[in-house]
Order: sequence, then structure tokens, then C-alpha cells
Amino acid sequence: HFNRFDINDTDIQYPFEGSEVVPTILLGVVILSGYVIIGIGNLVFLRSWWDLHHSMLGVSVALFFTGSITQAVRITVGRPRPDFISRCLPREGTENAKPFGLVDISVCTADSTSLFFKEGARSFFSGHASLTAASLGFASLYLAGKLHVFNKKGYTTKVWLVFTPLFGSIFVSITRLMDHRHHWEDVTVGMLVGLLFAYIFYRQFYPSLEDPESHIPFPPRIPFEPTTREPPRRQDNRVWKRVPDDEGEQIMLVEPWRPTSDLEAGRQSPHDTAYIGRPS
Repeated sequence: HFNRFDINDTDIQYPFEGSEVVPTILLGVVILSGYVIIGIGNLVFLRSWWDLHHSMLGVSVALFFTGSITQAVRITVGRPRPDFISRCLPREGTENAKPFGLVDISVCTADSTSLFFKEGARSFFSGHASLTAASLGFASLYLAGKLHVFNKKGYTTKVWLVFTPLFGSIFVSITRLMDHRHHWEDVTVGMLVGLLFAYIFYRQFYPSLEDPESHIPFPPRIPFEPTTREPPRRQDNRVWKRVPDDEGEQIMLVEPWRPTSDLEAGRQSPHDTAYIGRPS
């Protein structure tokens, strides 16, 4: 879709920059760095396959939704990039049509069916900004949960560690302005969309950052078989398990049974468990 535009609009008359500070290949590296940060965080803080599964799935779904929405909006809106006139190459002497003072792509001498030309009308909103914000934003949330950044203990180092991935996304967004590929509104909205999806899908798998157990992922929504890998233990040594009750089976917090006397030790298996209650 191509919107009408003002031929005299200086915001779309920037020269086309052939080389980008962050080309597509480097963009992919930046996006993948979010996975790397999460993987390192898992090794340092929890070393849990269950946590790794939740985090990798969460960031992947966030990226999928962010990319889909970004591409759909860019194609539908059709906002000219800052270098659109350089791609359009309007005929000499072209003036804005009256009475509204706008023209369409019929004034362009460039091939309007080429990908180069079509990309010139996909400015809103920035895919570089939204995708890096989704990946690195999720990584920042992951670190914030593991470091308990909102536990009311003021450690500036934790805040710096949490925001470090986001600085990478901000840098990529700034380069899009330097390369004249996007307007400032495009990168701002792109970052907000990416961060929104990062938060939405982080909360699908992890509790609030203010939760005392913010470093522990949610239990499975579907009961798992005893042979499958179990989720990690909480700080109080409790785990999520399937427990029979009047309604069938429920996933509950349980703790290992410990005998209080020799008699109980003879009657019970040390692997027996007692349920604590239903998950909130």
C-alpha cells in the first residue's frame, strides 16, 4: 500500500544510504543475543531445564507475534521512509496536486514493482526496533526476575545488569535514524510494541517481578507424567507435583515427607509426600 505524499516534504527527502550501520545479518545476531543472555542466566542462577524451556519458548513466541504485527502494520500503513524521494525519483518539475497538495506514486520514474521501491513505503513502524526490543526486552525481564530487582534491597549493580540488554535495542533503534530508514516516531512505537509483547509473554511463563519467587517459572498447565523432567524446586524445597483428590488429580505444591519418629519411619517411605495446597 502506498500513501499519497507531499513532494515538498523535507522529512522524506534524505539521501539513500547504501550501507547500514546494522544490516540484516547483524540484526539477526542482535536478536539471537537475547537467547544467549537467557542461556547464560540459566547457567548462572538456576541451571534448570524447565526454566530454560520456559524462557526460550517465551522469547520465541514474543518474537513471532512482534514480527507478525510489525510486518502487517508496515504493509498496511505504507508510510514513506525519510529517503523515499531518493527511491521514487519524481519527474522533473513535479508539483503537488490541488486542492489537497498531495501526489501519488504515479509521479515516480522508478519501478514501483521493485522491492527497493516498496520498502521505501514501509517506514511505520521499525522492525529493527520492535524485534530487538522483544528479544532483549525479554532478556532484561528474565534477568530482573532472577536478580529479584524489586526486592526492596537497593543494589545499583542489579539495575545496570537488567538494563544492559535494553541498551543494545536502543542503539539499534538510533542507527535507523542515522541511516535515514525511519522517522523518530517509527522507532519509538517499534520499541514500545516489542517491549509490550516481551512483557506479555514473560508473564505467561513467570510470576511478577515483585514476587518473592520471581526466579521460578510457573508449573505446567497440563499434568506431566512422573517420567518427565520436573520443574525446579522452590527456595523452601517444595516442588509442583500431581496429587490425587476428590476432583481427580491436581497440580499442587508438595514437600518431601520426613518421619518424626522411628515408628513413622518404618511405616512410611521417605519418598511419600504431603500436599501444601493448590497453586494460587
